[in-house]
Amino acid sequence: PLSEERLAVAGGNDDRFALGIAKALELFTPRSGAPRPPTLRVPKEIAEDWNRLSISTVMGDVWGRPGLETRERARITIGVLTALDKPEQLRSYVTAGINLGLSREEICEIILHVAAYAGFPAAIQGLAVASEVFDALEGG
Repeated sequence: PLSEERLAVAGGNDDRFALGIAKALELFTPRSGAPRPPTLRVPKEIAEDWNRLSISTVMGDVWGRPGLETRERARITIGVLTALDKPEQLRSYVTAGINLGLSREEICEIILHVAAYAGFPAAIQGLAVASEVFDALEGG
């Protein structure tokens, strides 16, 4: 599971990394019944560098920027991951959206909206992923 200790292994004292850890914990701290947080399969030869780069850049530099609220970033990310047909990452960000207070209805509307721009197959896959997350949160 995601933890400060686990993330800090690759971090050092970098402010961007520290902000990234805070954002990752905000989005992906497991809730009861929630699907597991994202785990990336990365070869051990590059794992430490990859963790530093991805946490610092994605979570610290992008998610930590001013200008959009974290919930808005979650809405955008759910839409983009649906359009790109990235179900594993979408699963994590639907869970993150719920952790941030997005309702099931909002998440469904985001995915439905994507159908008009990325196609019905992408939205069908996205709705299936959302259903899996919702079912897991309900305990079955």
